[in-house]
Amino acid sequence: MKCPRCQASVRSEQSTCSACGFSATLLHSYLGNQWVRLERITDAAHCLRLEDTRRIEIILDDFERSFPQAFFAVYLGTLPNNLSVAELGFWLLNQGAFNTHSVSRRNDFGMVLVVDPSAQTACITLGYAIEKCFSPKIISRMMQTAGGHLSKGAFGMAIEASCIRAGEVLQKHARPMQWQPEAAGMADSASDIGLQPLRGGHRPTSRPLADLSAPRHDQALS
Repeated sequence: MKCPRCQASVRSEQSTCSACGFSATLLHSYLGNQWVRLERITDAAHCLRLEDTRRIEIILDDFERSFPQAFFAVYLGTLPNNLSVAELGFWLLNQGAFNTHSVSRRNDFGMVLVVDPSAQTACITLGYAIEKCFSPKIISRMMQTAGGHLSKGAFGMAIEASCIRAGEVLQKHARPMQWQPEAAGMADSASDIGLQPLRGGHRPTSRPLADLSAPRHDQALS
């Protein structure tokens, strides 16, 4: 697994990153440990035009039809100084219940693109079940392509390019994947960065880093 703060390798049994000291419990101090409900497109920064959103929804629908176990989601929002896009992506895949077409999709088969338009940073975070399909080189190229669109304010194009490329990569590794649904968790309260508290919970990932779970690959733009 990769630390969302420094990208160092972290074994599943470690509670903190030995390179930088990151622990998922640090995120709880300002994000909490409650579940939050998100749409596949969460535009808290109001960056997308209506036609962009409609076009992206079609691409996301095609992605989910092609890969029934997986989903692709995006969050656009201005983050506080003490929270990076990589850290939020890590948290969302552990604490987010994404409104996909099939409730049986687990977050360890998810992909989240997080964009902070104010800081001009972005990252893509992968659930541990699919991260093996994406080498650091592939992720780097995906973010370079997305960064080119984001630098021009073409947020819709950045999302589309990322989702389409992710589908191409998964297609090469596609194979039947099955799992048993897990019990839902319960919500507490939500942080105020444009995320809606969830009362029903969602299926958690299954490899903890302290209180959160699921190793990720995070590639940030600066």
